[in-house]
Amino acid sequence: MAFNAQQAKRAQAVIVIAVLVIVAAIAAVVLSGALNPSAPQQAATSDTQTSSTAADDGSAATSDEHDMSHVDANYTSTVEALQEQFDADPTNPSALLQLANGYFDWGVSAMSVAQTDEDSAHVTDLFNQAIARYDDYLEDNPGSKSVEVDRAICIFYTGETDRAIAELEELVTRDDAFGPAWANLGMFYESEGRTDDAKAAYERAVDADENDAYGVKTYAQQRLDALNEG
Repeated sequence: MAFNAQQAKRAQAVIVIAVLVIVAAIAAVVLSGALNPSAPQQAATSDTQTSSTAADDGSAATSDEHDMSHVDANYTSTVEALQEQFDADPTNPSALLQLANGYFDWGVSAMSVAQTDEDSAHVTDLFNQAIARYDDYLEDNPGSKSVEVDRAICIFYTGETDRAIAELEELVTRDDAFGPAWANLGMFYESEGRTDDAKAAYERAVDADENDAYGVKTYAQQRLDALNEG
């Protein structure tokens, strides 16, 4: 199942955030000795420009135009309109999917500016709202791989990494030819420090998306190169 234009954008954004997550994970290892690549470069979505801006120097997150209130103001009316469309025709799967995607995009944008525990809780709630609607969609429309991947990304961003990994492992067991699933699985593994598993997943992503239809091949190869250099 191919992504539409909105899903392709969501996937690119996820990859970008995923990269930021991985960088943060690496920093944590260096600083604490304890043990994610672009969330969005996650094969799987958000506003790439917004994510990149948030990563620049941290100033965007505190500016009047890029704080949580600004993000919420931008998305609240959009999601309310999507909810109204769904309420007007609750049997329309497209309306339900658009609503789920609206919460997904809101969550990604909110995550890029989150600064406090309250912000983080808000982000988690937005992704849980998306998950609930993806669940409803998949109940009546099973087998939508792109939706399953987006749902797993939401789970990952709520902090349930093991659950997100299990969801995508089950998906690639059923269908091992969907590149976005492999790319995101690689990202999830990488966030957990499972480097060999991440490399294997990225290799499968490259093979599955030979024509780079989703941008998966480019992303996965970049992560492979980075891991091999490390």
